Amino acid sequence: MSSTNSRPLEQIRARVTKTLTDGIQLNMSTEESKKFLRRHVSSKTNLVVGIADINNSTQMSLSLPDNKFASMIQAFAQETSIAVSGYGGYVFKYEGDAVIFLFPAEYDQVKACENSLSCSATIQQIIKEVINCAFRASGLPKVTVRIGLDYGNTLVMLYGKSLEKAHLDIIGSSISMAAKIAAIAQPNQILIGESIYNILVSESHENFFRHNRFVRLKLHTRNWNYYSHFDLDRIYGVYEYLQK
Repeated sequence: MSSTNSRPLEQIRARVTKTLTDGIQLNMSTEESKKFLRRHVSSKTNLVVGIADINNSTQMSLSLPDNKFASMIQAFAQETSIAVSGYGGYVFKYEGDAVIFLFPAEYDQVKACENSLSCSATIQQIIKEVINCAFRASGLPKVTVRIGLDYGNTLVMLYGKSLEKAHLDIIGSSISMAAKIAAIAQPNQILIGESIYNILVSESHENFFRHNRFVRLKLHTRNWNYYSHFDLDRIYGVYEYLQK
């Protein structure tokens, strides 16, 4: 979504403003994600897992009335969900002020990685150019969001006997690392694990790198001591994603 294309931004602004006064405007069910995961129960599937998390939400929850804080979280979660769906991903779950999303990579891992990055950049743009403007107009503080992404072969688990009713979850390095990567991200920063970076470097078209670049973070082992599954003697690499 280009910042020069004002019509979608105006539509988002109107929806966010209405959400702040009247509540969620759209269905925020995670049923589509569940349908996808049910097809892979007790098996592994390749996924890009992303976590978008609001910074300093605890402080805001203490300083704002509950209804105001809830409206902010709802507006953020709603617009993040719409962006994820628009790029072909699924919202896996909502956890407080965080949205966890999935991009299936069964058939085209490059496309899944590229779409997850485009989606993440769009989320950041919407926060900066739309949501924060609507928040300010309503007398609310602006927010910043940090995003962490990783890729991996993920096991889908069913907690129960009924495929339709039992709780579904995923386990694997991708969701674990995405959470850890998101936790070290700075406000308005998008970070990815080296699994995604390696896929993009080895397989993405040259045109992708004309518009996007990656900077490897210098992480001290005191704060980041997770080893690469590509080389157990080397720390797992984390990269900042930037659009040119």
